Amino acid sequence: MDVAAPGPIETIIRLILIFLFGIVMFFGISERVEDRPPMVIVEPGEDAVRAMHIIDSVEVTVLESDPMQLRLHITGYQPDGCEAPVTVAQRREGNTVYVEIYRDLPADMICPEILVGYEASIPLEGDFEAGAYTINVNGYVVSLEL
Repeated sequence: MDVAAPGPIETIIRLILIFLFGIVMFFGISERVEDRPPMVIVEPGEDAVRAMHIIDSVEVTVLESDPMQLRLHITGYQPDGCEAPVTVAQRREGNTVYVEIYRDLPADMICPEILVGYEASIPLEGDFEAGAYTINVNGYVVSLEL
């Protein structure tokens, strides 16, 4: 029994499917998850879950003041659809500023599996002198020279 060779339409469909599969595989595995902070951190001995925001971009604005002050424009998303107050915690170690953006959720809370966009303008605490600084927002790092 002879098997007919695929026609031009079947060949085109196969090529399109192979191309789409390649795109899905490329974008599906190309994200470097190790660079992202964990989506949920459970603190031992507590009845809460800390849901960290995922940060996509951080823009730094130097305010016209003496001494210098900085403001961050942050975009990203919450990894779930639970509604809870957002906490912004800051700490400074030398010329490195750490900003954590998260929500504390009850450990037994069931959240819808949707991403919720996040955008904020956050003033950094304290004054800044001329020099090199590193700003770390939930693992998203920005370096700048003042």
